[in-house]
Amino acid sequence: MRKRTLQLCLWCVLCLAGALPAAHAVAQPAEIVAVFDIDSSDTSMDEATMTRLNNYMFGRLASAGFKLTPQDQVRERVVELKRESHKECYDQSCQIELGKTLSAQKSLASRLIQIGDVCLLQSVIYDLRTETTDKGADGRGPCTVAGIMAGIDQVVAKFKGEVAPAGPSSGGRVETGQIFDRGADIVNVKTDESGFLVIHSNPSGATIFINGKEVGQTPLQEEYPAGRYVIVAEFGRLYHPARQEISLTRQGSRVTLDLKPSFGSAKITSSPSRAQVWLDGELVGETPLELNQKPSGTYKLRLQLSDYLPSEGDLVIKDGEQSLHHGALVSNWGQVRIASVPSGATVYLDGALVKAVTPCLLDRVKPGAHIVKYSLAGHGERSEKVTVVRGETASVSTELQPMLGLLVVTATYPDGSKCEGDLRVDGQLVGQTPWLGDVLATSHTVEVQCAKGKGSQQVAVPHNGRSDVNVSIKVAPPKPPPPAPRVAPAKPKYTSSQTYSKPKQRKSADERAVSFPLSLSFTEGLLRYDGSVIRTRVQMGLDLGFRIKSAPWFVPGFGFWVMLESPHEGTFRPGIQWYFGTFPMYVRTAMMVTLSSNSAVAFLTGFGGDIPLWRNGFLALEFQVGVWTKNVVPIDFRFGIGHRF
Repeated sequence: MRKRTLQLCLWCVLCLAGALPAAHAVAQPAEIVAVFDIDSSDTSMDEATMTRLNNYMFGRLASAGFKLTPQDQVRERVVELKRESHKECYDQSCQIELGKTLSAQKSLASRLIQIGDVCLLQSVIYDLRTETTDKGADGRGPCTVAGIMAGIDQVVAKFKGEVAPAGPSSGGRVETGQIFDRGADIVNVKTDESGFLVIHSNPSGATIFINGKEVGQTPLQEEYPAGRYVIVAEFGRLYHPARQEISLTRQGSRVTLDLKPSFGSAKITSSPSRAQVWLDGELVGETPLELNQKPSGTYKLRLQLSDYLPSEGDLVIKDGEQSLHHGALVSNWGQVRIASVPSGATVYLDGALVKAVTPCLLDRVKPGAHIVKYSLAGHGERSEKVTVVRGETASVSTELQPMLGLLVVTATYPDGSKCEGDLRVDGQLVGQTPWLGDVLATSHTVEVQCAKGKGSQQVAVPHNGRSDVNVSIKVAPPKPPPPAPRVAPAKPKYTSSQTYSKPKQRKSADERAVSFPLSLSFTEGLLRYDGSVIRTRVQMGLDLGFRIKSAPWFVPGFGFWVMLESPHEGTFRPGIQWYFGTFPMYVRTAMMVTLSSNSAVAFLTGFGGDIPLWRNGFLALEFQVGVWTKNVVPIDFRFGIGHRF
């Protein structure tokens, strides 16, 4: 009995000893982990995609229960270190030292390695107190966004001690209906009777199975022996199978199978819109988004938009129904109100120039610590630190210290005499010349207004230095005397023996006894040669006429013409233009003599007119017909411009 009592006491002591470490471990507070961005230098992923993947990993670790250092603080320290050393912080020693400065007990370093089409994600947690590895995990998948996200899920699951998922999901869970008897075991008694079996389906085109055997697609008409038959219709994944059992007789049977849809639709919206929509790790579009004929099931939905916190949830799609999902995204930014004394300073946020001057309000600033730098001409630069909280407006202001220099201004006239006048510096009246005083150490515009004129000059004043400037005054020239009053000329007086004659005006060509019309013309047309019609060569000619006022209907003249195309032959054309009285239309009769080694003579007749343009100028239009031989009859159109001298 005593032995049994001792064994029982020893067993209790051992149980208590085993329970104490576990209780101690549970009572320990969760250790803070500093999560560094994934090193993707071995892959071809762009920076924007990696930023989204880093945010996804941070969110998965946070949702898994890890206590994490704010992501923006880690990135800020990495940026500061890079600015100082001009190097990335991916090696273990660098990340361990940075983790200690962030008051973390552990750090998480990850590296993405691409091998062919597969990406391997390796993650290691370091104990910052001992500077040794605590635990590690890896995940793999295709080198796509969905594949890398699946690798992140595998790493987080291994850190939590769970079974890691095999890879990215391929879709929602599709209900295929109940398992039913397809009639494969039916054996009908042989008989001489048969009937027609007519099968339709809604929708049409379904695959038909009769007693377990595939026989075709609807609409279907077949003759079968009388007996018992089980008809099953299937239409892919988007419809549930339909079944009907019949007894076929000589009268036949008509069957219509209605296949219930195994899909639905979804309408996904967000505020604000244009958020990325991810279903089971696959990017499918942006909000607002409508999905039609989506297989029924439950999908993991994630809405992402820059400067907003991601929204996650389940999207349940039911048969024949439309699912509505609206995500109200929470902004992941704040505002910064920036001021300075004096105002008008240029603002830099984290080293980037802001297109605004103080005072200003910066919107959509990421939460975390930021550095605001002020720059104003003639003042010293100054930087201030400000912490932005999501959804709130932070304020930062500073007083800029002026940098001064001594400015001395005098003014003189062109003759060297001194000028005392009003002095303006950058448009502000500061006194009279000569003048000296402290101004901001920058460039200034100096203007002096004296009694006899004014002048201006640019001057740069150095910090803690002196600038002397002598402004040259421009004297305005004296005004000319006013013009003497105009006196009207006295009218000439004429005696009875004198006569007044008006100035002679030049007569027009029509008023002169003799005029010489000279014209420059061009011709082109068609040629009838041996029964065929071809284009004539372009010619240019100069015609001179002889017009007598007493006989305006008769105008003799001559002209010289040359071909502008090969063989460039010339012709001499004497002739007469017969006008219809004073009316400017005429009939031409002339001769054409070639000026070449092979001389020839032809007769030319034409009909045309002169259109007045300006005084003594005219436009000549004429149709001409030439006869060289009975087989060579050119018809040309003449266009020219002339002047009557």
